[in-house]
Amino acid sequence: MNEASVVAWDGPTRVFKWALVFVVLDGWISNTYGGAYPAWHKLNGYTALVLIVFRILWGFVGGSTARFGSFVAMPGKVLAYIADKKKFLGHNPLGGWMVVALLALVFAMAISGLFSADEDRLIIEGPLAKTVADATVDTAALWHRRIFTAIEVFVAVHVAANVIYALTSREPLIQAMITGRKPADTYADMPSAEPGPWGRAFACLLVAVFVVLAPIYVIAGRLL
Repeated sequence: MNEASVVAWDGPTRVFKWALVFVVLDGWISNTYGGAYPAWHKLNGYTALVLIVFRILWGFVGGSTARFGSFVAMPGKVLAYIADKKKFLGHNPLGGWMVVALLALVFAMAISGLFSADEDRLIIEGPLAKTVADATVDTAALWHRRIFTAIEVFVAVHVAANVIYALTSREPLIQAMITGRKPADTYADMPSAEPGPWGRAFACLLVAVFVVLAPIYVIAGRLL
């Protein structure tokens, strides 16, 4: 262990981040190339929902930098950060709201997918599409596409902002998302992160799976 570095992100938080990246990418792949395998796209949607619910739970009981209280800031704090550009071990106040926006968009896209279907309902149909009117299904499908476009824009901005910040501040943000560590420094939020235990993360994951899949199965009587 390098004594000149400190813990920034615990293991469960990093696994979640990269899993969500994979799921969003796989969602595009399964939608673009997986027309013959509708279950692939549906499983992708369920996984996205499970991940978001897990992250919500982890935002209250996870590691110190993963908790919402550490990075969801009031407008005044965001403006102060923009003015002074202090270093934060976890998400800075501006980046924190970008994270919230991305989580909300992925959640909204996955929820709209539950009620969506293709125009003739011959290729893919969400498990809850039969529980609502046809007009609602069409609206859900429209917003499902629109939200994904918004996600593409937000992801591009998020990646660009991280790369620019890493280059201008010489802070290894992307490396920290992989290794979980940052150079020891004077950070505005905390000197070092307190990791969340894997056992607690696994419990949150089990709860997330139940919260997502049980209601869908009870209402629709099916998942695929």
